[in-house]
Amino acid sequence: MSTTRRAGTGTAGTGAIDPTGTDADTDTTGGTDTGHADGHGARGRRRRPSPQFSVVIVVLAALVAYVGSAGLEQGLRAARGEGAPGVFTVSSITCVQHPGHESCTCNGSFADAGGGEPRAVYLHAAGRDTCEEGARIPAVDVGASNRVYGPDGSREWLLSSLVLAACLAVVGGVAVNWVRYLRRT
Repeated sequence: MSTTRRAGTGTAGTGAIDPTGTDADTDTTGGTDTGHADGHGARGRRRRPSPQFSVVIVVLAALVAYVGSAGLEQGLRAARGEGAPGVFTVSSITCVQHPGHESCTCNGSFADAGGGEPRAVYLHAAGRDTCEEGARIPAVDVGASNRVYGPDGSREWLLSSLVLAACLAVVGGVAVNWVRYLRRT
């Protein structure tokens, strides 16, 4: 004896609609067909997202966003050249060779245009060609404790923006996962 499944029926050919919505029918082997309309069966159902994992991910994303946003204001001020103008005097340069490029740190002192006391800092994004011992370079102090920026500004704000965007994407992913789960229930 074979059982056929008719459209609109829910229980082994009786014409009755299954109130649970699972549409389980007995197949020809005597087992139960737990298939869903999407054709994935029990494996197609998603499990409930872990609330603990979601909270940990959101907290970590918030901490990373806090760190990323801490330097955003200074990075934007440096990009626009806003801050206290002054002169950076080079005392030494230290360069490190990396595969494909060279990274240099230009050490020296910065004296603001108002005649303030010089303080020891480094010139951000200085290269070997711009940093010669004894050179006096126009610079801007945007409020960082250990560095000043040259007349070309800085692109540090790009990294901070990317970190913030990644954190928002992670939090958004967690939220979308929960919304999808809640819509199915």
